[in-house]
Amino acid sequence: MSDEHTFEPNPGADPQSLVDALVFDDTAPAPVLPPTGAEIERGMVTTSLKLPKELRDRVREAAAEHCITPSMLIRQYIEMGLLAEQPGRMIPLSDAIRVLSSLRPSA
Repeated sequence: MSDEHTFEPNPGADPQSLVDALVFDDTAPAPVLPPTGAEIERGMVTTSLKLPKELRDRVREAAAEHCITPSMLIRQYIEMGLLAEQPGRMIPLSDAIRVLSSLRPSA
C-alpha cells in the first residue's frame, strides 16, 4: 500500500521515470530545525571547573571529534553520570545506542 508520502523503490525502474514521478510542494511547512549552539547556550549558567591540563586537552580533543564544544561534551558526560545514579530510570533507546556504540571493543 502506498500513499503520496511513501517512496517505494523499484530496482528495475527507469531513473528518469523516478525523477518524473517526484512531486514538489512549495506550500508544505518547513520542518522544525534542531536548536543552534547559541540557542542551547542561552539559559545556561556558568560553573567554574578546574582540570589538569592533560584532562582539559583530552576533553577538547574529544569534543572536536564529535564536532561539539567542550562545554557540551562535559554536560553530556555529567548527564550520563547522573543518569547512572538512577538505575531504575528508563533512558531513551537512542541514548543507549549512542553510549554503547562509543564503547571501545574489549580485547
